[in-house]
Amino acid sequence: RKQYAEARVVQLLRPSSDRVPAPCEYSGFCGGCKWQFLKYEQQLIYKRQHVLDSLEHIGRLHETVVHDTIPSELIFGYRNKMEFSCSDRRWLLPHELERTDIDNGFALGLHVPGTFHKVIDIRQCLLQPALGNQLMAEVRTFVRSSDKPVYGLRSHIGFWRFLVLRHSVAHDQWMVNIVTADDDRPAVQPLADRLRDRYPQVVSVINNITSRKAGVAVGEFEHTLAGSDSISDTISGFGFEISANSFFQTNTRSAGLLIKTVEKFAGLCGDETVLDLYSGTGTIPVLLADN
Repeated sequence: RKQYAEARVVQLLRPSSDRVPAPCEYSGFCGGCKWQFLKYEQQLIYKRQHVLDSLEHIGRLHETVVHDTIPSELIFGYRNKMEFSCSDRRWLLPHELERTDIDNGFALGLHVPGTFHKVIDIRQCLLQPALGNQLMAEVRTFVRSSDKPVYGLRSHIGFWRFLVLRHSVAHDQWMVNIVTADDDRPAVQPLADRLRDRYPQVVSVINNITSRKAGVAVGEFEHTLAGSDSISDTISGFGFEISANSFFQTNTRSAGLLIKTVEKFAGLCGDETVLDLYSGTGTIPVLLADN
């Protein structure tokens, strides 16, 4: 474009003193998190600068006060929700291209940035708690041995579409949401039973069904296969019931910090009416209600 360009690293001549080895093997290829090569303290600085640049270059707002980024309590293992895509084609990493022992006809994982059809078969995602990776491995094993085919992101033919994992920080409980293209409970129920039998932390297994071609892990309708139809979590002493398709802040610990910051800036004195016009589970107005 006239005033915009994108670039990629061809060769790293001299690493910055702020550069660190990325702990994840998929770093640089997966779209889940892109800044692992940068010290976390520097990430906070660059994230503030990113907001400032956007306000100035896109919004044309100059000399705007942008405060320092508030750090997350956890750098890894903090996400309470992860969505993984199924695909009938596995996108190979550069070091896998020469290998002949890899089955490239299956993937359960995350997308290559900017693509809808390139899925990396993720064995471990550092953004979710450790048990999430065990649950993903359990689902992978079951799906691969199933008579039902995985979904083709180009052909739009197949059964298994998404795996969505939700974690309750307050209670250390999990919801497993299996998204399929058709309603076939006998095909999915054995997976739900296996997860509940082997992992007591799994308190809810949901099957969302969608025939839509859009790559969105939300069903047109759903069944509760095992346990409850929701999980509960707590922010700043308030409890929330979270269903499979509801929006909830993905970093539970930072959500408390976020709302405390909103409360600080709002400076409520008790005679105002607060409108939350883009409300998900309603965390912000609930936590502001005391004021």
